[in-house]
Amino acid sequence: MELRHIRYFIRAAEFLHFTRAAESLYVSQPTLSTHVQQLEEELGAPLFERAGRHVRPVRLTEAGHRLLAHLRSALREIDLGKEAVAELRGLVSGTLRFGSTHVFSQRLVATALAAYTARYPEIRIIMKLGTSSDIEQQILEREIDVGLAFLPPDSQEIEYEVLFSDEVVLVVSRQHPLAGTEQLPIRELAGLPLALPGVGFSTRRLVDMHFSQEKILPKIVLEINDIPALLTIVLRGSVGALVSRRAVENLNDFSVIPISGVRLLREAGILKHRETYLSNAVKAFVELVKAEFPPSDLP
Repeated sequence: MELRHIRYFIRAAEFLHFTRAAESLYVSQPTLSTHVQQLEEELGAPLFERAGRHVRPVRLTEAGHRLLAHLRSALREIDLGKEAVAELRGLVSGTLRFGSTHVFSQRLVATALAAYTARYPEIRIIMKLGTSSDIEQQILEREIDVGLAFLPPDSQEIEYEVLFSDEVVLVVSRQHPLAGTEQLPIRELAGLPLALPGVGFSTRRLVDMHFSQEKILPKIVLEINDIPALLTIVLRGSVGALVSRRAVENLNDFSVIPISGVRLLREAGILKHRETYLSNAVKAFVELVKAEFPPSDLP
């Protein structure tokens, strides 16, 4: 099994389209197909389902799904080995792979990430946005080095360091009947048209837990996995949304209403796999992130 076999297979599995995968690798589609076929012959099992010569996209077989996780991990270890050797030579290079929820990304792109790229221009950065659940899964599958998400993680294989705590609040437009309300008891959310983040967001898990405990049947008119889009709908409509206070901390078009009767607080932090070695490139990024959220930043 050659390294290029591994790289070509992983890229084809990510795109599920041989032509697009080949283009991303700057090789011809026949070349990529040939290497994938050689890997299949070596393993004695098909890795992709090919219903027809011109059918796109392709699909992974069960063998392909199982192999993908192992080869991603192996490729990551190879890259880490290269970075470790480079560090011995005093070079700060390699690739930084990290995942972030939307709340983190707003602040990081403008500050820590900008400082990092200026200080380490030779380091390639791969940033993935998603829910806290997405970030945890990417850490478990070794797709990213560290994640910035809300706590606690579901898996015992993930360790974390707390950065800050955050409050879930009700946000409405300035024209909403509740605009200007100093605080709202949680029970008064019953019957109020609400837009909520989708299942998988830590905010949603926290809110659903308290709704259940208080025996509240919410009137959810919209679920969406895009926080900026959710806020746009709130701004232009008559619904309220339960979101992180930090998601609207720099926005002046909303009325922010704390919820009383419960503590809708979450902790956020830096997550990593317990068995993952962090290169100097990743450690430098973590330190910049921590500098953005000093202890005094905790509510």
